[in-house]
Amino acid sequence: MSPAARDGNGQRAGATPLIALDVVVLDTETTGLDIRKDRIVQIGAVRMEGVELHPEQSFRKLVDPGMAIPEVARRIHGLGDRDVEGQATFAEAGPELLAFIGDSVVVGHSIHFDLAVLRHEADRHGIAWREPRSLDIALLAAGLDRAMIDTSLDSLALGLGVPVEGRHTAYGDALTTARVYAALIPALLAKEVRTLAEAENLSRKPAGLIARQEEAGWFDRPSDRPDFSRAVLRGGSQRAIDSFLYRHRLGDVMSSPPISIAQGASLHEAAQLMAERRIGCLIVDPAGEEDEPGILTERDVLHALAREGAGASDEPVARLMSSPVISAPEDTFLYRALGLMARRNLRYIGVTDAGGRLAGVFTLRTLLRKRALATLTVGDEIAAAGRPRDLARVQAALPSLAAGLLADGQDARQVAAIIAAEARAMTSRAAELAEAELVAAGHGPAPADYALLVLGSGGRGESLLAPDQDNALVIADDYAGNLDDAEDWFTRFAARINEILDRAGIPYCKGGVMAKNRPWRRRLGEWLAQARDWAGHPSPQALLSVDIFYDFTPAHVSGSGGSRLADRLRRETSEIARGSLSMLRALGDTAGSHAAPLGLFGRIKKDDTGRVDLKTGGLLPIVAGARAIALRHGVVSLSTPQRLRQAAEKAGRSQPDAELLADIHGFLMRLILTQQIADLEAGVPPTNRVRLDALSHRDQDELREALGRIDLITHMLRDLLQGL
Repeated sequence: MSPAARDGNGQRAGATPLIALDVVVLDTETTGLDIRKDRIVQIGAVRMEGVELHPEQSFRKLVDPGMAIPEVARRIHGLGDRDVEGQATFAEAGPELLAFIGDSVVVGHSIHFDLAVLRHEADRHGIAWREPRSLDIALLAAGLDRAMIDTSLDSLALGLGVPVEGRHTAYGDALTTARVYAALIPALLAKEVRTLAEAENLSRKPAGLIARQEEAGWFDRPSDRPDFSRAVLRGGSQRAIDSFLYRHRLGDVMSSPPISIAQGASLHEAAQLMAERRIGCLIVDPAGEEDEPGILTERDVLHALAREGAGASDEPVARLMSSPVISAPEDTFLYRALGLMARRNLRYIGVTDAGGRLAGVFTLRTLLRKRALATLTVGDEIAAAGRPRDLARVQAALPSLAAGLLADGQDARQVAAIIAAEARAMTSRAAELAEAELVAAGHGPAPADYALLVLGSGGRGESLLAPDQDNALVIADDYAGNLDDAEDWFTRFAARINEILDRAGIPYCKGGVMAKNRPWRRRLGEWLAQARDWAGHPSPQALLSVDIFYDFTPAHVSGSGGSRLADRLRRETSEIARGSLSMLRALGDTAGSHAAPLGLFGRIKKDDTGRVDLKTGGLLPIVAGARAIALRHGVVSLSTPQRLRQAAEKAGRSQPDAELLADIHGFLMRLILTQQIADLEAGVPPTNRVRLDALSHRDQDELREALGRIDLITHMLRDLLQGL
């Protein structure tokens, strides 16, 4: 899984879909129910990946509690003093268990009891304890059914048809719990509880059950209570931190071994060596055993040449080097190393090994290269994905990736373009998987050329983090199959694509704009006929379809034939739109009808929750207006800012207004994207509504001014659609 799909503490991010979640299902048997005094006598755990149970990856351990096992406890789990005599102590078993859990989410039945006992055992034995994120199947079941009274493991298993084996043994109960959890996941998905954070939020709904657990002392620290405020905090200020710098050490990114040169070498020789090795510095070997090495940088070379001219080429590097080399140990975190470099105004530092010897060099150039490669791992995961769950891991990584890019100062429009590119790649991979499944099932390869299109914000390259599926299929006219038939190849193909994407965390489109639905699965000729119908009869419903269709871009094509289909569809439908004055006028009127959410004296209008919708009265008029203008002037770009700029250029006017609207578009996207990142981690479904009180005073002032200028799009529409 990509590192970006973890939070700043190395744990799973709240946006991780349940079907992609790495889980350890845990149960313990103890000497009693007093979490502070009683001890563990048995631990059982098993790994899960999504809904798949992996019994071959298990943890089973008897533990000597160091005290007599009471008879009442022995009657429950069957373990007496002789059974645990000579077994491992918790001091030995505890670290092994923590290593087995790693950064997985821990699932259990009344799991907060087990975690409380483990926490006290760890404290008792001096073991560093890190509280894992966890899910309690009793709380999940009660959250799904508020009328549920009996949430015992036996009752849950019976209700879900799960067999019970090895009851009241730690491993047996862990297996039963795992099967119950797997059976609950479809019910959770049906309730649109898709992610870890959303499941955590559902788990806090059974207030009575939580109160009883709290009364028993299972949450003896505020941060352990299932209010999950930690998730909210992780979605807030901590997101401004570049987690890469806090997860890696110098030894991870240094250039090793360092390239060195003798002190007697000339500056010319040093410059040649730097050029050959494509590096910016050299370590200068010490003259004797008691001397320290030095460092010569490309900046030293340039300064010498600027100061002394060509004659500097013959100077020995010993005269120009800096010594000693400012260094830091290889286990130094990157954020501390960067602090040292900023304080000393350095571009290079040495990296020393455990023995204090110079083992490598760290440069800002190396850091940028390493970080670029780390970002690319998301794309690698898409290409290697073999199941929806693999794609779900990528989807889970996007909020953290977006947060890191924003924290690095990346423009929100570029971040949205990256999100859109990943979504297109996931759509393409879903098509590859669907086609491979059809071939494997004996239905053969695609019987005609086709192009799978992504529509709307995904097509424009302006996707945010509230995804749904907006896609369509265009198929060659020579296809003789029946596209209305459920058994048709393309009908099966489209349905499977949409199913894979839904399972990967890109939900079905509530408006039905998906290739599995017949209106969005057509031959080329049918699409052109539909475009002519929209143009001739621009009803409100037709305009909704036009708005999303005309932003299409191919995500997956069947070779050159599919590419030609998409190109022809673009060319001919654009001509149809450009020739329909009534449709363009209607599009312009609709775009200009959305009022900015401003009230009396320019105050920003909030809803009852203190949020403001920045799409309806902000992004939407700009995006829709830019689309109408682009269709009128034959602008082929799909990007909203580019549409504004190119249309203004073609019309020879309004260029300053186009630039201002493009800037407002990017600003609004940043505010929405930042809010969505926080909401996803907190288990709140992401929307286009932004909490006003979460914005800085500066952003609030800028937002007020930006919303006040939205009517510029109305003026541009009037100017650039004139004559219609």
